[in-house]
Amino acid sequence: MDEPRITVTQGQQARHLNTAIDEALISPSNLHEQKVLQLTKENAVRQIAERVRKRATLLGKRRRSDTKRILEIRDELNLALYASVVPKGWACAWCDGSSIELDSTRRAGIGGLVMDCDGRVIARFSRAVGEKDAFGAELTALASVIRIALDYQQRRLWVYTDNYGLAQLWLEQRKDARLAEIRRLSGALKRFSLCAIPRQYNQPDAQ
Repeated sequence: MDEPRITVTQGQQARHLNTAIDEALISPSNLHEQKVLQLTKENAVRQIAERVRKRATLLGKRRRSDTKRILEIRDELNLALYASVVPKGWACAWCDGSSIELDSTRRAGIGGLVMDCDGRVIARFSRAVGEKDAFGAELTALASVIRIALDYQQRRLWVYTDNYGLAQLWLEQRKDARLAEIRRLSGALKRFSLCAIPRQYNQPDAQ
């Protein structure tokens, strides 16, 4: 005789997701984080990251005194989510660059975070890099995380950027002169992948 089939409604699934995420945001622990990471086996990482962002916003409004802490946990949880889908044995990094014009002078800054192949954070940085345009700053940030990975003997590197133009250029026009330094550095790696993600999930210098 066949076992009765249990049907889970969309509403029940949503409540299950929200409960797991809320626990991780309010009472962070390895167990609660692992429950959220497990959700990526049935859902796209971006979908879960977006739910984490929305739940953190909601909880922050309900718990005003804990808002800063909840948002910090949100950023770390989303980093862990994106790191969890990187192939086993690969290091993982996030990079970002920006540039503003102040008194007719360009001032650029970069940020980055690098995890080794075991998921340990080996570097976080945020610094000024002089007079560069926005794209030049993005290239400098990317080169910096590759150098760090090489310095720590990481030979397979998966990098996240929120600059879709840079990711597309790397995929489609790798011989572009602007990518010369990235080609040189990545050539010292066994494997290299550059992936674009939404800006709200690119938190390389989160503390």
